[in-house]
Amino acid sequence: MTEIPRSVESRLRAAVESSPSGLLMIDAEGRIVLVNREIERLFGYSREELLGRSVDTLVPERYRAGHPVFRKGFMGNPRVRPMGVGRDLFGLRKDGTEVPVEIGLTPVATEDGLFVLSSIVDISARKQSEADRRLLEEQLRHSQKMEAIGTLAGGVAHDFNNVLAAIIGFTEFARNATPDPRVRADLTEALQAAERGRQIVERVLAFSRRKPLEPRPLALGELVHEVTGLLRATLPPSITIRTVMAPDAPRVLADPGSLHQVLMNLSTNAAHAMPTGGELEIRVEPFYVRDSVARARPNLREGTYTRLAVRDTGHGIDPSLRERVFEPFFTTKPQGSGTGLGLAIVHGIIRDHEGVVELTSAVGAGTTVECLLPALDQERAHDAAAVDDLPRGHGECVLLIDDERTLAEIGRRRLEDLGYRVVAETDPEVAVARFRAAPESVDVVITDYSMARLSGLEVVRRMREAAPGVPAILLTGFVEELPPETLAAAGIQRMLRKPVSTAELAGALADLLRRG
Repeated sequence: MTEIPRSVESRLRAAVESSPSGLLMIDAEGRIVLVNREIERLFGYSREELLGRSVDTLVPERYRAGHPVFRKGFMGNPRVRPMGVGRDLFGLRKDGTEVPVEIGLTPVATEDGLFVLSSIVDISARKQSEADRRLLEEQLRHSQKMEAIGTLAGGVAHDFNNVLAAIIGFTEFARNATPDPRVRADLTEALQAAERGRQIVERVLAFSRRKPLEPRPLALGELVHEVTGLLRATLPPSITIRTVMAPDAPRVLADPGSLHQVLMNLSTNAAHAMPTGGELEIRVEPFYVRDSVARARPNLREGTYTRLAVRDTGHGIDPSLRERVFEPFFTTKPQGSGTGLGLAIVHGIIRDHEGVVELTSAVGAGTTVECLLPALDQERAHDAAAVDDLPRGHGECVLLIDDERTLAEIGRRRLEDLGYRVVAETDPEVAVARFRAAPESVDVVITDYSMARLSGLEVVRRMREAAPGVPAILLTGFVEELPPETLAAAGIQRMLRKPVSTAELAGALADLLRRG
């Protein structure tokens, strides 16, 4: 056999040593006879520790029993091939940890017998990248699913609002028209049931993100105090309620009704997890999000937050279910015991407040849900304007537009009962033409937002071309991300969400007419 020149041998050794892949050679007995620098780095052994040892040293314990059989099969039919096609392969480091690898095998025939040269590549970074990509894809699918269900829920809520508006309107007429106290009491019960239906619609709108927030500076401690008062009256005595309120917890800019719902949903879920009793803890405290934490959570930014945590000592959540708890309509409760919207609504509300929700749980050790909300940068005062109780009109003319004939009729009768003169139209284009013909005869315009031929915004825009100062009220079952500046630009002074009660309508009209 021709000897390899020393210069060539030196170059080969340099190539082996500098290879970015780990190179390891074994003999027919599986003993290591060659390693390069990358093998030392990858597995944490020095060259001296590996030479002469069995290659099984680098094989995880769970694969060792089958490794000699595989090696014998390869030696019987040696050929260049990748190892473990279609399987995840792992190497065992000196410190006992495992590393994912790709391995290529090359038989090397020499005068001293058959050897196997293994090319070993650390694929940890690639595996992590693939896991990150799968996570992002799953988050995207979840986001798309939530968006689709939210769109459906918003549409259903809009239609149901119109049905409720008709029920509430005609029931009010009937109650006001009958002198029989028993009938009035029955109709009052019907109105209360309709109001509960309205609250359900509010929950659906909150879930679908179509209910506009009305944020104001809010101290979460005050909200917790209010909610715990309700909880103590409704939860069984076997559940102890504990509150921890940090005096330095900053205020947040939030919609009080939405956060009230968040706290009630979380507390109710916690109580359901403790059927035989336990402790419900509600904690409010400051929390600073560092840049390293914010980078790992795209919805967070570095800065001060207020942390609202609800903890129970219940049965906990199985790890296999933990990833699904924020999915809409997923519930661990028996059929008929819950809708599964609770945590999905919590997730949506906190996200709309530019915060995040995190859940930790262990079977048998309870569950904690934490909501992080951005601290209010600058305290702002909030003055709540009182609304007169059913103020009446004095013959002012109201132009009412709603393409639902039933709702237009209910609105007309309500407004006339309040002392207004009413012109009701179901065709928005006819209403615009009528207004332009005599704008001075109309004192206030009330229009629905979602109509087949013209939107309420376009109706008011066209009317204001003839009379720029005409007051206008917009009625809506839902408004998708309609900002206040858009309303102002169209000339809308007030927006009322359907179904509108007589008191809400009376208060809004009186407010606009007082301004005028």
